[in-house]
Amino acid sequence: MTSLPETSTDTQNGKKFRLVVRSAEEAVRVIRDKLGDKAKVLSVRQVGGEGLKRFISSPKLEVIAQVVEDGGAEMQEQAPMPEPQRIVPETKDEKVAVSPKQPVQTQDVSSSNISDENKLESKSLSNFDLLAKFGFDQSLLSDIQSWANWKTLKDASIADALKEITIGLSDRFRGLESFPVTEKVALLGGPGVGKTTTLCKFLAHEVFMNKTTPSVLKIENGVPNPDDALRIFCEVVGVTLYRESESLPEVNQQCPLFLDFPGLAMSEIEEWRNANEVLNNLQVETRILVVNGAYDRDIISKYIRSARYLNASHLAITHFDEMSNSTKLWPIIFNSNLTPICVCNGQNVTGDFSTSVLNQFISKTFPEELYSKGFSTYQRL
Repeated sequence: MTSLPETSTDTQNGKKFRLVVRSAEEAVRVIRDKLGDKAKVLSVRQVGGEGLKRFISSPKLEVIAQVVEDGGAEMQEQAPMPEPQRIVPETKDEKVAVSPKQPVQTQDVSSSNISDENKLESKSLSNFDLLAKFGFDQSLLSDIQSWANWKTLKDASIADALKEITIGLSDRFRGLESFPVTEKVALLGGPGVGKTTTLCKFLAHEVFMNKTTPSVLKIENGVPNPDDALRIFCEVVGVTLYRESESLPEVNQQCPLFLDFPGLAMSEIEEWRNANEVLNNLQVETRILVVNGAYDRDIISKYIRSARYLNASHLAITHFDEMSNSTKLWPIIFNSNLTPICVCNGQNVTGDFSTSVLNQFISKTFPEELYSKGFSTYQRL
């Protein structure tokens, strides 16, 4: 039996531990298994790498947990630690990453340090009202109320309710139809949603990570489509930009083709139909609709309806960092018949890009205020 390493801390405050994990669900499992049920989560925040590191990997979560001194002995008896260096008590600003070998078996919710006033307030509200109070999207709440296990969820502790909601959303996401990505990829959407920036992120991924030699075809489709910014970026990363389809090189897995269209007005259905004709003539099957996640849900839904005129296959979400939470996007994803392909944050053309859409959604589903709502125990799935 291996115990956690000791550190000198104030016995009143207990020992603190800093963990950097790949997802909230991993944090739950590690805290529960290694620190025990009496551990409290003091804070949770999203952290990421720098430069290309942020581009090729999903953001991580930094979790500060505390174990009170009077529970230390019990915690050491209950928490086997096959790899004692995996978690180390916090000293100054040191961070300890969880081993990537650790399997993910549980879902997200964190623990507690809440006032008596907040405890009384939480107990007086139903789970539905509590989620609504903290900004949970009403449309998503209505969907959750239609689940078969809602009768159990509405009377469960908020920790168990959030855990089961996370599991339910994840299962439904994994059940979505997934369309493959082909060698020819078109990015389409309304003006100003970040199509060109998203295209640059894809190109950087192909060049630096997949080691391919992509090319870009600029489509005007009867609408002026200037190429100044894109042309400069292509020159920097060594990608050839074309304006005529007749001069394109052979397209294959090592030489994929990306098509950049001008912004398509939401109400101009003829523009979407014309784009569909161009895509059919060029035999492009992967058609990514790019939407601004910070837009109103109705606007996003209208763009998705317009995209049906060009047989869109995938969905890319930009400006994800501008959203307070991602709850409004869940019903959109479930009802769009499009395969979520990536989430983008900010204007960095070589970073803030993740294809781990489910992980991104889960990490931004529950408002941060709920992380401190008294989640002191966890259950195995």
